[in-house]
Amino acid sequence: MDQMFARGHHGAQVSKPRGERMAGSLRDQLIAAGLVSSQQARKAEKQVKSEKQAQGNRANAQSAIQAKARAEAERKAAEKVEKDRELARIANEKTANKARNAEIRQLIAQHDVRPKEQKEDDVLYNFLHYQKVKRIWVTKEHQAMLASGQLFIISTDGRFHLVRPEVAEQIRTRDARRVIEPRREQPSATGEDDEYYAKFKVPDDLDW
Repeated sequence: MDQMFARGHHGAQVSKPRGERMAGSLRDQLIAAGLVSSQQARKAEKQVKSEKQAQGNRANAQSAIQAKARAEAERKAAEKVEKDRELARIANEKTANKARNAEIRQLIAQHDVRPKEQKEDDVLYNFLHYQKVKRIWVTKEHQAMLASGQLFIISTDGRFHLVRPEVAEQIRTRDARRVIEPRREQPSATGEDDEYYAKFKVPDDLDW
């Protein structure tokens, strides 16, 4: 039946809807039914509330862990992109340097005027290379041309070469460090040469 009957003050039966009979909290229903005491009910409610709070804390902690993991993954991805970009830059720079070095070697091979063999009347020409004194054997004609800027010394692969100014300029555009500026004024033969070069360290690996 859809209705329950309860006895009124004067003994008359009064209909009471099922929904009204079930109204009230679960605690009140349990207490009214005599299944639990008020203290037990409060303890149960407190436990339920604590469990819900713990679940919320676990959910928040899980969300924080996931957010931290996402941030770490994004950071690592950004680092990888930057690392790959740097590796690509280094690889491109090595390729470009290799191409420039090949061009410089080709220019030297085609335009080096330094004699392959030393002659009896050749003279030593002193010059500075990275703040160290270097010496090469040159002809007297080349000595004069070096002094007047008509020849330049080129350094490559641990050796020195002589080229014309226009070739030296082509090499300079590719790697200016290879071009050694000539010393326009030669020290006199009265001992000033030794005094001048005494200021610099003489290496053991002189190119004779």
